[in-house]
Amino acid sequence: MSVCVCLWTSGLIVSTPTGSTAYAVAAGASMIHPNVPAIMITPICPHSLSFRPIVVPAGVELKINLSPDARNTAWVSFDGRKRQEICHGDSITIITSCFPVPSICFRDPVTDWFESLATCLHWNVRKKQNCFGSEDEEF
Repeated sequence: MSVCVCLWTSGLIVSTPTGSTAYAVAAGASMIHPNVPAIMITPICPHSLSFRPIVVPAGVELKINLSPDARNTAWVSFDGRKRQEICHGDSITIITSCFPVPSICFRDPVTDWFESLATCLHWNVRKKQNCFGSEDEEF
């Protein structure tokens, strides 16, 4: 199965559930459990509100083209390493590997993941509020 993405955006994050999570979430994507075989496609500053982050199943061949009508060339970076220029009419094909990277878990994958998120993102944590003092009652 092949998917062709046509979009007007300042950039695109293509990642697995375990890769680029912070970047994708900062751009508005959801967090996906590492055991879900998928590819996440997240636009950076899309020029239309209709282009939202999407998740496609693993095994899909994703082809990203730079339009021949684009005003300029584009740049691609893989894992933040050396940039490569993409010229008009060029394309990038992305597929998932047949060999997923195993995760090391303390207890089990689901509990560890949710507890890690809860700790890092301070889920269900509320700062204790101070009592009203006699000074506050005047206002």
